[in-house]
Amino acid sequence: MKSLLFTFGLAVITSPTFAQTDAPKLPARWQTTIEMGVLGGRVRPDQPTYGGGGWYYTPIGYVPQRQAGNRIGLTIHTFMGYTLNKHVVTGVATGVDYYNNSAIIPVSGAVRGDLLGLDRRVMPFYLLETGYGFRGPNPHDEQMKGGWLWSSGVGLRISKGNNTGFLVSAGYRHQRSRQVADVDGVQVLSQVEYRQYNRLFFRMGFSF
Repeated sequence: MKSLLFTFGLAVITSPTFAQTDAPKLPARWQTTIEMGVLGGRVRPDQPTYGGGGWYYTPIGYVPQRQAGNRIGLTIHTFMGYTLNKHVVTGVATGVDYYNNSAIIPVSGAVRGDLLGLDRRVMPFYLLETGYGFRGPNPHDEQMKGGWLWSSGVGLRISKGNNTGFLVSAGYRHQRSRQVADVDGVQVLSQVEYRQYNRLFFRMGFSF
């Protein structure tokens, strides 16, 4: 009788009903995205101001050197982050952004994540970034300086399996910079032009 009970108990424990199932696969902790797209915006004509001590003026009859118009530039964006949960992936973003004919290389802290947190093939996500843009190749050489940047946007991730996917994203990007031009040839006297680039971006790429 004891041997019969032992045999029955062993059969129950090793049956498919009581057998241990495999643990569900967890999403990849490290995430990398590579995207390429365009930056677009409208530029206002330059309006220099002179003065000091609380008063400033624009010269009468000044002809703008930079005319108003639409501007489109190339943007290449890379993000590398660690997944805390479905809603928060934090990491570092870099790449290259072209404003007119000047390139700026951004390095920023970034946060992105799923908006809904659902396991679906098509998932919306958000993205936030802030950091500093360094001077890249430009026609002004060392006179061009970088500046602070911030960006926000939303997108869609189309899952292709094995933690890979196709990305489409769009949003707003703000980048500051300045140009220091010498007046006397040795920069003892110089004039500074502060620039603020406000652009809408559209990018496409993939994640893995």
